[in-house]
Amino acid sequence: MKLSRRRLLGGIGAGAAAGLLGAPASAAESNTDTERVFVHPKTGLLDGLSELLGVIEDSSGTTVLEFDNFEFVVAEVPSTRLDELRGDRRVASVEDDEETGIPSNWSPSLSDFLNPPGGSDCFGHPDQRPSWGVERIGADAVESDGSGVNVGILDTGIESDHCSLSVEGGRNFTDDGTPGDYEDRHGHGTHVAGVAGAPDNDLGVVGVAPGANLYAVKVLGDDGSGRYSELIAGIDWCMSNDVELISMSLGGEAESSTMDRAIEAAHSAGHLLLCAAGNEGNGGNGSCDAETMTYPATHEDVIAVTAMDEDDTLASYSSVGSGVDLLAPGTAVTSTTVDNEYAEASGTSIACPYVTGVAALVWEIREEEGPGPNEPVREILAETAETVLGTCAEGDGLVNARSAVGDDRATDGGSSPLDGGGLLSILERVVDLIVGFFEWLWGLFS
Repeated sequence: MKLSRRRLLGGIGAGAAAGLLGAPASAAESNTDTERVFVHPKTGLLDGLSELLGVIEDSSGTTVLEFDNFEFVVAEVPSTRLDELRGDRRVASVEDDEETGIPSNWSPSLSDFLNPPGGSDCFGHPDQRPSWGVERIGADAVESDGSGVNVGILDTGIESDHCSLSVEGGRNFTDDGTPGDYEDRHGHGTHVAGVAGAPDNDLGVVGVAPGANLYAVKVLGDDGSGRYSELIAGIDWCMSNDVELISMSLGGEAESSTMDRAIEAAHSAGHLLLCAAGNEGNGGNGSCDAETMTYPATHEDVIAVTAMDEDDTLASYSSVGSGVDLLAPGTAVTSTTVDNEYAEASGTSIACPYVTGVAALVWEIREEEGPGPNEPVREILAETAETVLGTCAEGDGLVNARSAVGDDRATDGGSSPLDGGGLLSILERVVDLIVGFFEWLWGLFS
């Protein structure tokens, strides 16, 4: 395997990489405040990536992160030299690396009935019971389990030795630990992972897609915060490792054109991206005029998920907006957490992996390996959703595992010849044949 520069930087750690790739030009500048930014090269004016790194170094900056699938880089640049970097004719744009993360008030409560004394012993764990959300969306009534589908949990990591979880691997893109240390020391990522794919092993809880391959892509630090550059690095890693589903239970206040590019590239490559809509609340009147969604859930290439309570009402904390795609259970959901325990938690962060899990079920049924059928799967999820609220706050409705898995387009591995997409494809092929025939005739007589 070719060692990419992104992996090289990750392997030696961000701090060490910064020391290798550049240093401030003077002792005075080394004490100057720096800004972390994305630097985009101007097409045609640079002879390879190394020249862009030289441009950054000329501005007394340090390149701290590169990517396999994107041409831009992340750099630390003295604040006093940013205008100089922006004015360089070889640089197309410089954008701030904004913050993302989970809500600061996320507070799970340990489950009294699931957590046994001495929880490190798997034999002491209680018998498995599905969450109310798994039953509500019908995931407990389908035969498919997401086997063979890779799911990236872009979060605070996943506790790899939890008795109710199985982690295939992952990567850490934060400063908390080495690149190979994707362990969750917060709890959020482990809880999300359990909702999406806790295995059916008769212990504790079971996820929506218990047979899916879970990957711990640590893009948020141990305090639950991160940057867009780390999130993009996680998307980049999923693209390079054929992780089909990219689940993001996080959000930020600022939009980012660089983040947009990463999302659009992953979507174009066939990955399905899903994101929590946010926990900024709603007016309670069914209106989405407030537009309280966080980013990147607002991006059109991302499935944005809102949350409902157990009584089929919109959760009071759930963000709303015109970009909402689907609704899922999100309140008082019991799942896995750190220290080999179980906890009850709420949020659109918890609703998102329900949809991710159903997407994995459909992906498996289609029998397609690797990235590719993201749009057909997205259409199936939308068109089989159950109307619950009857307002824009649910988008297309509550995700429905039973209907999605039973849809003809899922079981056939593509569009049925009788549906709109299939019929259009047949007509296009007929037109192509007719046009080709007349072009052949024209060639004979011209």
